[in-house]
Amino acid sequence: TKLLLSQSCIWWPMVREGTLVSCGIKAMKRSGNDLIWLQKREMLLKPHSRVQVFEGAEDNLPDRDALRAALAIRQLAEGLTADDLLLVLISGGGSALLPAPIPPVTLEEKQTLTKLLAARGATIQELNTIRKTLSQLKGGGLAQAAYPAQVVSLILSDVVGDPVEVIASGPTVASSHSVQDCLHILNRYGLRAALPRSVKTVLSRADSDPHGPHTCGHVLNVIIGSNVLALAEAQRQAEALGYQAVVLSAAMQGRAAPAAHRDDRYQCHGHPSLVPEASVMA
Repeated sequence: TKLLLSQSCIWWPMVREGTLVSCGIKAMKRSGNDLIWLQKREMLLKPHSRVQVFEGAEDNLPDRDALRAALAIRQLAEGLTADDLLLVLISGGGSALLPAPIPPVTLEEKQTLTKLLAARGATIQELNTIRKTLSQLKGGGLAQAAYPAQVVSLILSDVVGDPVEVIASGPTVASSHSVQDCLHILNRYGLRAALPRSVKTVLSRADSDPHGPHTCGHVLNVIIGSNVLALAEAQRQAEALGYQAVVLSAAMQGRAAPAAHRDDRYQCHGHPSLVPEASVMA
């Protein structure tokens, strides 16, 4: 199986015994730049490929095209059996490519609620808690849909610390949050009373779900790319070239220029001086 990387992509090839890939779906961000793909022809799918390609989430925002992709992915997953293996390839930014609100919530209602929370200062963790609770596929929903098939999820992390439940809103990771957590967030930002009837309906159903929270014992989640792994390889390469390489941090966040300034201050505020032939990474 070949992994095609883009700024944000999710690709679900389904592997069946005796074949490499029997069918698959690739959801990717619409870039609007065909020149990129012309320069990378070797990464394009061959004619008559068993993998369907969907483009959507322009400007990293969920849209109707991304919704069509998400529903196709759900349909594929729900058709699997215990003899199947679902291989899930996820990169950061995948959350916008997987919008599948639980009916009767509409995509527009979910987007409006997310925007209201963001405008009132909700954190990314709080936004993800709401998104997962209102989604058919996030927060372990995809893994649940694929049961009883085995699921292997290979993940490229864009989140410091690599929390798998946060990357792309964790479609193959059971959510640890409850409906009460959502209500607490909505109360905090004064939005509970203004919820659409559809959202109230979904929250009340989830609160009384006789099956309880999703479990993902049939899933293996593996981080195959992250800042930590990239820094370790960069350090190895630098040392192979004869440099003394120093990894200051794998958890630095923020804009590049201020972060680089913090790196510069490492050498002049009480820290040991680096040798002249040195490489500083963060």
